[in-house]
Amino acid sequence: MQERAMKIVNLSQRSEQWLEWRKGGITATDACILLNRSPYKTEWRLWAEKTGYAREVDLSLNPLVRQGVENEDKARRAFEEKYNDILLPVCVESVQYPLFRASLDGLRGNGEPAELKCPSETVWNDVCSELKNSKAYQLYYPQVQHQLLVTGAKQGWLVFYRNGQLKEFVITRDEPMIKEIVAKGTIFWKRVTERKEPEKDPKRDLFIPQGKEVNEWIYEAEQYRLYDAEIKQLEDRLQALKDKRQPHLDKMKSLMGEYFHADYCGVMITKYKAAGRVNYQKLLEEKGSNIKPEDLNSYREETSERYRVTVTGSVNPRYIQDEEVLAPLNDVSLEVESAYF
Repeated sequence: MQERAMKIVNLSQRSEQWLEWRKGGITATDACILLNRSPYKTEWRLWAEKTGYAREVDLSLNPLVRQGVENEDKARRAFEEKYNDILLPVCVESVQYPLFRASLDGLRGNGEPAELKCPSETVWNDVCSELKNSKAYQLYYPQVQHQLLVTGAKQGWLVFYRNGQLKEFVITRDEPMIKEIVAKGTIFWKRVTERKEPEKDPKRDLFIPQGKEVNEWIYEAEQYRLYDAEIKQLEDRLQALKDKRQPHLDKMKSLMGEYFHADYCGVMITKYKAAGRVNYQKLLEEKGSNIKPEDLNSYREETSERYRVTVTGSVNPRYIQDEEVLAPLNDVSLEVESAYF
């Protein structure tokens, strides 16, 4: 067994004490952030969470995160059976650099750390096909290097597990990266203790107004919210009016029966047939490149019936002059009484 350069910390992972311990140092999951390799979190966001400036996002309800947690024990047992070894999930700190710590998914009997991942099917397929060039491998590589820094081991394991299958990568110490983690981590922690913000990434970090911008933003935001509330009230009123209008349209459509056109008392209704959409996905799957124009109708949905309604500028139907038809409209005003109040 190789000499260990770590201190084991007696903590239950995912407990409140564990969360505080993680917050008090630089963990393996922080490594890819400090190396600017994380697509999920920036250095500023990490700084904000470590200082208490911002609350860490709770990912416990995220389906992919839950899947990983729920399958971690299965992955651990699969690795143990394959290599006839025991993986101990422990929390450790570096003896040489106590600031650097790691919550290990598994520590082998020879002191080698194992990082277990239970990815989605898409990520799993990418790992199996692209191997070390996969996005997941590249993302978690610094995490394992951090674990090698903390444990002092010469090599570690990045293990992917899905549906009883394992895909393992042996990762040896990358001394230049380990030195970079130590250097950037030390500078970062100085910023944490001194509460000095790292530079923000305008594309990923949160804009927070400063100085005179604060009052300017407050004024503009309050005005926006005022008008937004009025707009929502009007939109609600508009929807209520549309709901009240609909039964009257339905009745006129019913009165039309089989007719496609109607124009009377200021309302013109035109019924038309709309061709159904073509299921191109199914068409391509079944026909491939041998598609003929006549094939389209076989994959077309049923024709639908639609209506175009226009409120005209006259209560009289266009082009109709018959007095008997027009007589009921003589006392009808073009300006209808409004029900809006």
